[in-house]
Amino acid sequence: MRLRRTTWPRELTESVTATSRHAAGGKEDILAAVQLTDGHWVAGTRSAVYLPTDSPDALRRVGWEQIERAGWDSEASLMHIYETTAFGTPLRTTELKVEDPGRFGQLLRERVDASIVVQRHVPLSGKRGVRIVGRRNPADTDAPVAWNFVLDKGLEPDQPGVVDAAEAALKSVREEFGI
Repeated sequence: MRLRRTTWPRELTESVTATSRHAAGGKEDILAAVQLTDGHWVAGTRSAVYLPTDSPDALRRVGWEQIERAGWDSEASLMHIYETTAFGTPLRTTELKVEDPGRFGQLLRERVDASIVVQRHVPLSGKRGVRIVGRRNPADTDAPVAWNFVLDKGLEPDQPGVVDAAEAALKSVREEFGI
């Protein structure tokens, strides 16, 4: 049986190739792509997702390990991609208007999940605590692990001792896994 690949425009392939040349792994091949309702395209490779920018012929490369989460709102036909940010700053959100994410949506879920090396919830105050996540680009198992933590609702970084406790929890998890 022969698998058919959905086609995408040559310009998308060229833009991904040009953008990926500056990345550590070099040239990347598109695994899945989807056209947005505004005519722009989004593409995914083994190492990254390529998101549209304000420039019609440029893409922004975001490594899978930099994606906190993604979601699909079928009623609004919107895909939301949330990028990790420094602790205490809001996540960077990209909204993509698309009729059906299809194979691209499957790739997005699979690659984001594959980037998670460690995920642990550590209670800090009763059941409320911090979620510690270690991510690595799934295309490069030798890549360093990027760590971040997210406080549960009801815990704020400006509360006394919360940040210190979260950093201690992060240190403990890193030691536990030897990373």
